[in-house]
Amino acid sequence: MKRILLAIVIGIVLTVVFFALAGFSDGACHCVKPTIVFFPYAGIALSRSWESISLPLIALQFLIYSVVIARLKGAGWRVLALLILLILHAAAATVGLKLYHH
Repeated sequence: MKRILLAIVIGIVLTVVFFALAGFSDGACHCVKPTIVFFPYAGIALSRSWESISLPLIALQFLIYSVVIARLKGAGWRVLALLILLILHAAAATVGLKLYHH
């Protein structure tokens, strides 16, 4: 239970940090590319005109990442989960950026 609570706190902190970074970066380039890179699932939802689910996706993405990793037992499983999440995140960011251009 303690590990899950810590994961929730970490997920919230990561969301706030990456949201702030995306906001500052968006202002620098006057585009939403940094937001899509940090929050690709919300970017895909926005590009498909599913605005109503984009904000919940932003709020939940890093929370889900951290809870998934925290629920696993053993360093090997956590590393594997982290690698899978990174690959999925990168793939979703690639899709989001491609959809943004069209």
